[in-house]
Amino acid sequence: MATNTRRHKPAVTNAISAYFLHHLQSLVFSLGKIYQAPATTIMTVAVIGITLSLPGGFYLFLKNIDAMAGDLRSSSQISLYLDLDLDEKRARAVAKDIRSMRQVETTRFISRDHSLEEFRQNSGFGKSIDTLSSNPLPHTIVVEPGAADTFEIRNLVKKLQSIPQVAIAKLDTEWLERLYTIIEIAKRSVIIITILFASAVLLIIGNTIRLDIQNRYQEIIVTKLIGATDAFIRRPFLYGGLWYGLLGGLLSWLIVEIGYLAISGPLARLNLLYQSELTLITFSLHDFIILITSSTLLGLTGSWIAVARHLNQIEPS
Repeated sequence: MATNTRRHKPAVTNAISAYFLHHLQSLVFSLGKIYQAPATTIMTVAVIGITLSLPGGFYLFLKNIDAMAGDLRSSSQISLYLDLDLDEKRARAVAKDIRSMRQVETTRFISRDHSLEEFRQNSGFGKSIDTLSSNPLPHTIVVEPGAADTFEIRNLVKKLQSIPQVAIAKLDTEWLERLYTIIEIAKRSVIIITILFASAVLLIIGNTIRLDIQNRYQEIIVTKLIGATDAFIRRPFLYGGLWYGLLGGLLSWLIVEIGYLAISGPLARLNLLYQSELTLITFSLHDFIILITSSTLLGLTGSWIAVARHLNQIEPS
């Protein structure tokens, strides 16, 4: 009994080794097959790379816009326009009271005379302004909130609006809320586009594997005649789709990186002109892994669908 057990263990080990060895052979064999057909390989990989680069480029574009909007969001300000009949002394007293609030970080008081003078210098309507009988601009208090949370800032706006001397309380970053809404719509659009292009990749790889099956029709017939299982025949085709997906994903990453590298030159000149520090965000290691993994899985899935549909139709007569 012990002898049978000892004999059984090497048999199981040999079977497992043979299984993984055939997978390795199929992996190398499939790579050799696509290497032997360079024209088909280049066209297929190029189409997959270009197809995947479009959602990848849109994703990075939204990632950059989201980062820029986040930087602007952190510098939110509330502008308080006081009643026109309020004199400067009482207006400064209101600014002092607001500065003492717990939710307020700092305040900046802008008198109506200072506002009018700035408008005269910057608007180009200096002579027309001089004809005005009175100053139409109110005293203004610029408030820097202490909190960065949108809900707390909006509550602070409502509280400041309730002050009797405040005519209008305006959140300067309200336009950013609209921008975030547009970004959210764009994100969902990118998800839809990604699904559509992923479906296109499945069709491309499926069609390529289908043609490969047809070209190897006689080889498959002979292999089945000598007793090969469908799983045995299927493996090289599956690994072929895996290679197509992997190479297509690498090409899409390269296309997007080259595109953003081409933009970096004009962006550097823009930073120099406006003395800004805008930087482009490219694929992180996490993004790269997701892209390559997704493209590889798409290749494997596309080949699996094609093989499952067409291989069963080939039977020795």
